[in-house]
Amino acid sequence: MLSSLLTSIQEAESVQSFFIAVGPLLLVSMTISSMLFFFWYFGFTLSEQRRKARWWLVDNIGLVQQYKDLDELLDALGQKTSVCKKCNNDKMQLWNYQQEGLLVVRCRSCKMNYTFTKEHNELVQLILSQMEDATKLVNILVRYRYQALGKLLARNLSIDASAMRSEINPFEVLHFTARKERLRTEPVNDIHVEFYVV
Repeated sequence: MLSSLLTSIQEAESVQSFFIAVGPLLLVSMTISSMLFFFWYFGFTLSEQRRKARWWLVDNIGLVQQYKDLDELLDALGQKTSVCKKCNNDKMQLWNYQQEGLLVVRCRSCKMNYTFTKEHNELVQLILSQMEDATKLVNILVRYRYQALGKLLARNLSIDASAMRSEINPFEVLHFTARKERLRTEPVNDIHVEFYVV
């Protein structure tokens, strides 16, 4: 029993002496390896991603401009849209559309849907003509939201990508503010459009 205890102590001392002798060398080598990895990642890989993201943005500047045009159209639509009938909230978002002439707008507070047709407002057709490219751009942003391209797009489009989920409805990010007073001609509410598959 005493001999096994002495053997255990000698083994522990040999392991301890090994770490005392080799420990600083292991620590220095691990530190250098970590630093090399970080220099490689942040110096080469990340800068390469940023360069590719900037080139993508240059090649697709038309998509970005169409998104900004759509944002202006939504602001104009907000000037001609009344607040929510259910909760009087003025914060609205796009929710769905059909190319044939239906645009579904949703109250961001109570989630009530309002469906506009091109007969309700002349801006609806202009907005619908921009929707496909805007959807494509938002889907790209969602897909690459943690990479350089997604961050660059979010910054250029003024979209907060931190709360985005991969299963997000791409129209959710298209917000506008409705006019405060009620209008005489109200949109048709609670008409559900078959969800558009991207």
